[in-house]
Amino acid sequence: MLLIGTYLSALMMTYLFGYDEKNGFSFKAALMYGSIISATDPVAVVSLLNTLGASKRITTMIEGESLLNDGTAMVLFLILLEIVEGIDPLTPFDMLVMFVRLSGGGVILGLVGGYIMAWLISRIKYNQVLEINATVSVSYMVFYIAESTALHVSGIIAIVVMGLYMTNIGKTRISSGSAHAVHHVWSYIGFVAETVIFIVSGIIMGQKAWHEN
Repeated sequence: MLLIGTYLSALMMTYLFGYDEKNGFSFKAALMYGSIISATDPVAVVSLLNTLGASKRITTMIEGESLLNDGTAMVLFLILLEIVEGIDPLTPFDMLVMFVRLSGGGVILGLVGGYIMAWLISRIKYNQVLEINATVSVSYMVFYIAESTALHVSGIIAIVVMGLYMTNIGKTRISSGSAHAVHHVWSYIGFVAETVIFIVSGIIMGQKAWHEN
């Protein structure tokens, strides 16, 4: 569905709004634009479901699907960016290899990170501060290794897979006295991250509109 949405968005930009090579906006650039806007944003939907008292399982599934969608959109964007820049022309095989490396590498790194996090937490006995620090620090390191080293895989997919690993296997390593604290800390981190994203987006859009006027 993400690929379909990306392609339809590119068609809309090209044939409905008239952006083409004459405007300096090629179809490849339109595809890249489509990969950006095709990523779903579940914040409003999840907030509404929470207000209505919907099942926690439903909201978790929607948020999880959105995260995987974002990770796939980011991988697609990076591939299209390479094509648009045209520094090294990519063949269809090169694009397939790049997609598998970014997404598949993210899955492998996420599993390794989840195993390491679970092992570290199992070595900590009834210490809320250390257990919370372990979850935060390992998550940060996994994302840093994925995005800022020569490994260069999808950090979003790596974090999502690590979260799935911890939800199914790693959570049994967290002591009962620390489970609620870990949950509350990560809920707060998620709330702050969403708020900062919308504030920064609003500032950027506001500055652009002000300069245009």
